[in-house]
Amino acid sequence: MRSQALRLSRCWLAVSLCGLLTACQTASVAVPQGQTGAAAATQGHGGPPNAFASQTDYRLSPQDTVEVSVFQAPSLNRIAQIDGNGQLGLPLIGGVAAAGKTTRELEAEIASKLGAKYVQSPQVAVSIKDGLGQRYTVDGAVKKPGVYSARGETTLLRALAEAGGPDEVADRDGITLFRVANQQRTSMQYSLSAIRSGQSADPPIYGGDTIIVNESLARNAWRMVKDVGGAAGMARGFVP
Repeated sequence: MRSQALRLSRCWLAVSLCGLLTACQTASVAVPQGQTGAAAATQGHGGPPNAFASQTDYRLSPQDTVEVSVFQAPSLNRIAQIDGNGQLGLPLIGGVAAAGKTTRELEAEIASKLGAKYVQSPQVAVSIKDGLGQRYTVDGAVKKPGVYSARGETTLLRALAEAGGPDEVADRDGITLFRVANQQRTSMQYSLSAIRSGQSADPPIYGGDTIIVNESLARNAWRMVKDVGGAAGMARGFVP
């Protein structure tokens, strides 16, 4: 009797989970809040809305690390951190007020100080190596959720790779990117499959962005089926 009841219980659970899998496969992808019409039609396959395209130039903060390069003057090149007072220490010119400036403004400031006494018509380039304001968050169904630094040209694919990639229950067509632009929080959904196949562009990731990889109900249900199957196999060993 116990053996028959166990078999009936497993059959009922398998049928229920199969129904859930079928429902998940036919379910449509939800459109992010506030997106309708043409915006919804491009979901996962088109570019981001205009708010995503506008990104104000990042202003440096204390503890940011920058790389300073002076053309044809390698002895002046430095990778240095802005101190707690917002100063950046450099050869020849000493401390330069860096906090609150964009990289372009800092380049002009350094070039002005070098050109005043030391270098004729200096060409200065400043790039951010690690900025507190350049950090983004990856959360949800990824192997290593956390906060990461945007170094160089960071894209969605690169950001997901930094986080170890999607896990086994991730919805690869349900990745949501949140961004604050023009004092408004905007969201856009992307399809990892579409990006990898070239049907959709790989969007850039900026400091302050949040990437959420949603869970797939179908993948979750399938994992439950496998877990139940394994548990049922163990239970058979205890049935007299």
